[in-house]
Amino acid sequence: MAGPSAVVLLPDVWTSQEEGEFRVWLAESFRPDGHDWWVLRDPRPLGLPEHLQTGPMLIEVGRHEADDAGEAAGLARAAGSVPGSEIVLAAAVNGTDDHRLLAEIAVAIARRYGGLIGLDGPLPVPTGSATAREIIRSLRGRWHEIPYRTAGGDVAVYHVVDAGLLSSWLRHPHFRMVK
Repeated sequence: MAGPSAVVLLPDVWTSQEEGEFRVWLAESFRPDGHDWWVLRDPRPLGLPEHLQTGPMLIEVGRHEADDAGEAAGLARAAGSVPGSEIVLAAAVNGTDDHRLLAEIAVAIARRYGGLIGLDGPLPVPTGSATAREIIRSLRGRWHEIPYRTAGGDVAVYHVVDAGLLSSWLRHPHFRMVK
C-alpha cells in the first residue's frame, strides 16, 4: 500500500554538485536502494529513535514545475519567488513510522536547505474534528493555501508550510501526513 508524500520546495535550481552533496548528506541516515529509492539505515543523525520500522522512501531531486499559472502565483506569494528545485518524498508504506519519517526528513531538508514543504493536499485531519484551517491556525509556524486546477477542471488547494509548522504538527495528537 502506498504511503504519504510531500515535496520540499527550494528557492534555487540545484547544480549537479549540489545534488551530489545532498546525496552524501542523505547517506548519513539512508542507504540507496535503487534509482532514487532509499531505506533508513541510521535514524540517529535525524534525531529519531532507533526502533523505527519503515519501508523504502522515494527521495527524488528535480527542477520544480508548477502545473498552472494560479499555482505558480500562489507559490511565488508563499516563497517570495517560484521555487527552482524540489525534492519529492514518497513513502512506499503507509505505517505510522513512515508518516513520522517522511515529516522528519522533510523538516530536516527544509531547515538545511532553506525550503518550504508542500503537503500535496490540505492538512489531513480526522473526520468529525476541527477543519484543516482551524487546526493549522493553532500550530506554530507559517502556512499558505495554494490553489491549483485538477485534471477535471475543479479548483482544489494544498498547504505549503515551513519547517516550524510541520514540526509543530508532528507533536499534534492527530498527526498524519497527506496520503
